[in-house]
Amino acid sequence: MRIKIWAAANREFPNSGPYKMIDILEEEAPYGVGTVTHYGAVIEIAPPIPPFDEGADQSVIVKINPATLGTPPDNSIFEKPPSSYNKIEFFPILVDMLGHWSDDPPVVGAHTILAAENLTIENVSPLITPKTFSLWKKDCHITKDTADALDDIKYAIVHRYVSLTDRDTKLDHRSTDLVNMAVACLALVRPTRRNRAMNVPGVIRPDGTLDAHGFSAAHDPAEVPEIQKLFTIRKRDIDLLASVLPEFIQLYQKDDRGRITDDYEPLRMAVQLYEQAYAISYWKARHILWWSAIEALYGDNEYAATARVYAFFGNKKLEDGYRCPIYEMNDIPSCYNPTPDCIHTLGKMVPLIYKVRNASAHGQRVHDTHFVPVPHPFGHSVSGIDVLAEAATFIIRKTVVGILQQGLREKFKDRDGQESFWLYDYGLDKKQSKKRLKEMEESLGRT
Repeated sequence: MRIKIWAAANREFPNSGPYKMIDILEEEAPYGVGTVTHYGAVIEIAPPIPPFDEGADQSVIVKINPATLGTPPDNSIFEKPPSSYNKIEFFPILVDMLGHWSDDPPVVGAHTILAAENLTIENVSPLITPKTFSLWKKDCHITKDTADALDDIKYAIVHRYVSLTDRDTKLDHRSTDLVNMAVACLALVRPTRRNRAMNVPGVIRPDGTLDAHGFSAAHDPAEVPEIQKLFTIRKRDIDLLASVLPEFIQLYQKDDRGRITDDYEPLRMAVQLYEQAYAISYWKARHILWWSAIEALYGDNEYAATARVYAFFGNKKLEDGYRCPIYEMNDIPSCYNPTPDCIHTLGKMVPLIYKVRNASAHGQRVHDTHFVPVPHPFGHSVSGIDVLAEAATFIIRKTVVGILQQGLREKFKDRDGQESFWLYDYGLDKKQSKKRLKEMEESLGRT
């Protein structure tokens, strides 16, 4: 027989209504007053009237023991909560699934990027059904663009983990941190246009679909620099991400109180400024952040920073760094055939970066010549200031990734260590930088 268990809504007065139903149990015989149930002792037999007699053979009122509410007995007819929850959080990314804008083969399947933390890049669209985000579409009045972005999620950076409870603040925050660090690192490896949909946490149901616990969204994502508009994530980018992500995560070590330590502040500051600039549309504001990121890596002296950029990208040879293009092989799709004057170099761009930077920093008007179209791999409708954005972001992201690849993280543990690195590894203090730049100019003038 089925017995409904009821208890007073106000626990201080267990014999007084209103009552709320706690559970329905399967039993062989009816209960009597004084019977001790899983939830507490029976203090009253409810009369056989609605709602007490609906769907049950007997209803009883118990003096509830609050400690029992989260652990239903085996003879409960209700579905028991799982012993653990398969949790997930993901962040959508723009993966090359078709190979339209790259000569690389399309990305397929799941790819592990950090095995120790169960971080992957995979297609999460099979988890999403028409009902997954229906609550927010119906009751929260999200925009059509955001709704479409949620429905259109394909590949994402994914973290899967197991929790003993539906909501575990510590584990959930850790998951968000891991996903966000992977997203920030990928933005250095291969910056792409962003989906409006961002972090999506939830639980995987027994049928394999997503029970979303919410999502975050960017209402109007800022545009990326021109050359990056056709960027997508390729297999080679996933492999590079997997190789540098363990080092990248070390930049964000925490102390016993959960606060990020002061170590590696130059690198973290460069990453933060680089990433936040992508969220800003106004050109001057985002360029100021990118200029600051370059100074975080190379120092605040113009001559020293310029020489160090050339030396880093030229494998300690300033002339080679001067000639280094700001576009990598395969950045430009094979359907474009740029002329040599479209392939801008660090030697041309770095002085212009500082020219615009110095005018802006001193409250001066940036000359109109920086806003007129210049030769570009995609045609002649790209302004000079847009090419400077390509150059600045190229310098920042390739420098940070290069430092991580070469195992130089400890050299950038603090500002003093950073200056020592440029002095002892490259021989470039302020005085020597100016001298080496002059020698480079004379050498280039002879060639």
